Amino acid sequence: MIRPMIAALALTLVPAVAIAQTVPSPSPAPAASAAPSTLYPALRNNDPCTSLSAIITRPSVTNSVCTVRPNHVLVETGYTNTTTPGVGNTVTYPLTLIRVGTKIPGLEFDLTPPSVVRASSALGKFTGTSDVGAGLKYVLGYTPKFNYGAQVFFTAPTGTNGFSANGTNANYALQAGYTINSVLSLSGAAQIFDFANNGAHYSSFVPSVVLSASLPMSSGVFVEAARFSNANGAGTPARMQYMGGVTHDIGQRLQLDVEAGLSPTVATGKYHFVGFGAAYYF
Repeated sequence: MIRPMIAALALTLVPAVAIAQTVPSPSPAPAASAAPSTLYPALRNNDPCTSLSAIITRPSVTNSVCTVRPNHVLVETGYTNTTTPGVGNTVTYPLTLIRVGTKIPGLEFDLTPPSVVRASSALGKFTGTSDVGAGLKYVLGYTPKFNYGAQVFFTAPTGTNGFSANGTNANYALQAGYTINSVLSLSGAAQIFDFANNGAHYSSFVPSVVLSASLPMSSGVFVEAARFSNANGAGTPARMQYMGGVTHDIGQRLQLDVEAGLSPTVATGKYHFVGFGAAYYF
């Protein structure tokens, strides 16, 4: 019983982090003070997707709206350590998300290679790999302060040692972002996760919202709240998750992040986690 609970938590968290990530700079629209870079040429006037922070989508559950520009590649990667009191501990890495800009402006192709999952409990220690995933992401529209987009993502049952869904998982998402002022920005997403779950098929609706603030010296902070319906399977209670973190840009191509979060929902099993990661724009 303990091992399936760890695997279920890993299967819930890994796709969300890989698709997002959650775990972007969480701001889908750059603060107004962010200076545009020649690395990210505008599609048209008033394009808000002109900075590194606007495009990166880790580490939150809420994906950024912005996509990678044509002829560019963004690689996001990270590490999470999740502890479920009374159940065990799960470590997942490298949580790689490869995002490729297509020839169609505003459209990107996404790929997640397998991640290593190490779980420990009273029953012992287990190591395996997560499922491979791929999808598409598109910017539907934007103004200088507001943008919105959509995304689809699917995983194939390639994982090992109990860390595969043993079926095709799917994710359908709508995202939006709003720049409040030169410091604050707000983003949100409405996602439907369709889980194979070893034949016990079920869906989870996940609304989420992120508030982020730009700081001096190319840094930023963010807080996020997300709600997962049917958190542990069909007909099970919903789970709340809260996350906060710090990001820092090194030059115009590299961003680092550190984050921590928790779920206080007793009915679905409380847990807490810490993580860190990096993203590089080629």
